[in-house]
Amino acid sequence: MAEPDPRPAIGGSGRLLPLSLTALAALLAGVLLGWLVFAPHHPDGDSPEAGFARDMSEHHAQAVEMSLLTLQRADSRDVAALAYDIATSQQNQLGQMEAWLRVWDLPTARSGARMEWMAEHEAHAAHAEPEGDAPMPGMATSEEMQQLREADGREAEILFLQLMITHHESGVTMAQAAYDLSAEAEVSRIALAMVRAQESEIAAMTAMLEERGAERPESITTESGADGGHGDHR
Repeated sequence: MAEPDPRPAIGGSGRLLPLSLTALAALLAGVLLGWLVFAPHHPDGDSPEAGFARDMSEHHAQAVEMSLLTLQRADSRDVAALAYDIATSQQNQLGQMEAWLRVWDLPTARSGARMEWMAEHEAHAAHAEPEGDAPMPGMATSEEMQQLREADGREAEILFLQLMITHHESGVTMAQAAYDLSAEAEVSRIALAMVRAQESEIAAMTAMLEERGAERPESITTESGADGGHGDHR
């Protein structure tokens, strides 16, 4: 007598095939749900994060250039040390911001106007218009950059300090807006670090100008302060 076949019958009742298709559909649905929940969601090209990365990169690039020019011309160690710190720290941050854009698969070139990503921030309306041919508020004009290239010694130090205070003030305003508007923890962390560092450097540069009997430039920004004293809200 033949032994019964232990394998389930696929013919007759036809139950196995529908069950297999149901299980496969459930598996695919689970994979899709997991991808939607856990897949990385990057900022888009019109986001505050992308706008900040592009604009602050341009802003930082000029600060680095100004600092390197001053390193070649300053006589005093305190100004030279400050210029070195600004050049190295802002070059590093510039690299971080360019890396964000690459990770987000976004172009480094902006499609709209500079600083339009700040439109929803209260500082945008109060922010000063750029001077002359300066690309953004606080940035030095081509004439001012040429003056820095031609200056030397104490004259170069004073001009650098005055230009960089104005430059930093607009940088603080921009970083404050990014901190307030961004939903990306890393962007907020770097923006807050910029606010703190540049405010500290503004105070140091103001003291250096006083030591040299030179005037501090008129402030172009409104009162700053991330989260009422820089408390991290993330």
